[in-house]
Amino acid sequence: MDLRALHKRLPEHVASPDVSRYLSDNYTVFDFETTTFNNGLAVYRENSTVMVAWFNGPGHPNPGMHVSWGGEFDHAQLVEDAEQAGFVVAHNAKFDLQWLHRCGAKIPQLLVWDTQLAEYVLGGNRWQWGALSLERCAKRRAWEGKEAVVSKMIKRGIPTQDIPKRWLEKYCIQDVALTERLFRNQLAYIQRAKPRLMPIVYTRCLVAPVLSMMEFTGMYLDPEKVVQRATDLERSYGELQQQMEAFTGGINTASTKQLAEFLYTTLKFKEPTDRYGKPDRTSSGRPKTDISTVLSLNASNAKQRKFLELYGSLNSVHTELTKYLRKFSDCCKDANGRLVAQFNQTNTQTHRLSSNGLDYRAQFQNFPRAYKPFFRSRHEGWLIGECDGAQLEFRVAAHLGRDEKAISDIVDEVDVHSFTAKTLTDAGQPTDRQGAKAHTFKPLFGGRSGTEAEQTYYRAFRDKYAGISDTQDRWITTVLEKGKLETEWGLQFYWPDTRMDRSGYVTNTTSICNYPVQSFATAEIIPVGLVYFWHAAKAANLELMVVNSIHDSIICEVPPNEVEAFHELSKYALINVPYWYLDKMYGVKLTAPLGAGVSIGPNWADEASKKSEQTYNANPAMYHKGV
Repeated sequence: MDLRALHKRLPEHVASPDVSRYLSDNYTVFDFETTTFNNGLAVYRENSTVMVAWFNGPGHPNPGMHVSWGGEFDHAQLVEDAEQAGFVVAHNAKFDLQWLHRCGAKIPQLLVWDTQLAEYVLGGNRWQWGALSLERCAKRRAWEGKEAVVSKMIKRGIPTQDIPKRWLEKYCIQDVALTERLFRNQLAYIQRAKPRLMPIVYTRCLVAPVLSMMEFTGMYLDPEKVVQRATDLERSYGELQQQMEAFTGGINTASTKQLAEFLYTTLKFKEPTDRYGKPDRTSSGRPKTDISTVLSLNASNAKQRKFLELYGSLNSVHTELTKYLRKFSDCCKDANGRLVAQFNQTNTQTHRLSSNGLDYRAQFQNFPRAYKPFFRSRHEGWLIGECDGAQLEFRVAAHLGRDEKAISDIVDEVDVHSFTAKTLTDAGQPTDRQGAKAHTFKPLFGGRSGTEAEQTYYRAFRDKYAGISDTQDRWITTVLEKGKLETEWGLQFYWPDTRMDRSGYVTNTTSICNYPVQSFATAEIIPVGLVYFWHAAKAANLELMVVNSIHDSIICEVPPNEVEAFHELSKYALINVPYWYLDKMYGVKLTAPLGAGVSIGPNWADEASKKSEQTYNANPAMYHKGV
């Protein structure tokens, strides 16, 4: 695969990213009003458009405000205008891009300015949920808000098509005008006061169209595996319930009163106490019986130990059933195993992606590892491929700290987990390499507390990787002095409440150490890789489908004849592209070698994929040579 030639076939705004594209007056601002089934999402065929309003900037061939009523086949003029624009503007653009796709627009060809994403970038880690709505953005600037009557009607569930047309049209036009004003305000402010944020906005907006298309794709469960696991677990749950009933004499463990009496009177557990030695109870003065409290109780005899073991097993199985397996089973039965979710670009303080499940409320970001093999391709004979940034956060920390020892360990492929295991074992806490993994990179995120052996390891890590540690200390000092931290690539994080206590501990230390590393790795590098992987696959006319992205990885359904291409695109997107993109857009020259782990098998993360796993590492001599 000729990657250089392939790169040139990408849409121009992807192949040659340039923030000056946003300075053109040739733009289209648009907003759809739709039916309201499941929040009006375009991924549901039950929904349709009711109307759309759009404004073409003064440099557009068809300038001015326009309105179109009807379903998705009635908005040809909007599609034509959007495709003639230098870029399109929308608030929460992913929603409107999906509708524009259903209207027939070529979404991969569109450069976007999402006013919600721009506001998110301006806020760093300051905005809470709800603060990024168009109305809240307007109020922060002391502008007149949205049309109150129609807004209230929509919020109260009145079908959009039942709202008087004159009212709805005014409301939609007002939204478009407000979005256009917000765009101009954001653009002017960033140019004048925070120019380093412009490439970050550009990057976030490159990701939005990719996510909008991925949401139509979904992931597919393997019914046979799901049913087998659910059956086994339901049987175990029934047996555990019987054992608990026999052990307790039939009390209702869901009753806080009955459980409290059984714990503290019958079994004679000692109640947890606060720092003053008084019983740590609920606000109403009752003994605590929540799961975390119960499982933290100290057992002093065999009967107490038996209860805690049984209670812990019962709650573990119940959680597994209710959080995943029953939902998965319903999905296999009712939707042929197709699971869909929304990707969220504005929900985390580190700017990494999150997700929420739709029909079955199973989000895509935090599947337990044991459940990944439950997923298969929708096509018989196809495979599930996963590529991830190998030890990405450690490599990013090595770069941010300009840590020569960490970089040399990466280049020499030193087994850092073995060092962890040896240090812990020598300090009196015997463990193997696998058991040590949970501790290896904890110091990257400010971790210093634990057992005596763990603290010994954390000190050893800080001594070994002094460049990383010194940089973290500098971040903490900066935030303590200024209440904020500007990262190497320009994003700003804010901790105005940071203080040092009498012991010398600085509040927010964990977040201060964590956010720059996690953000650069999983909010910049991986999303950039996702964008270029997705576009390159389309440019190469491949059949493979990108179905998910989890923090440091990209997951695809791959036909057998495209396995080699999947490996090549993985290296291109996760190794080649980041060096070039971060240098070109952010002026950051990565000093640490990046790596890509690639695996592929009939099911996601199954034994076959583990056996196929290969890791590719960047050749230092090729840094910043472009793609």
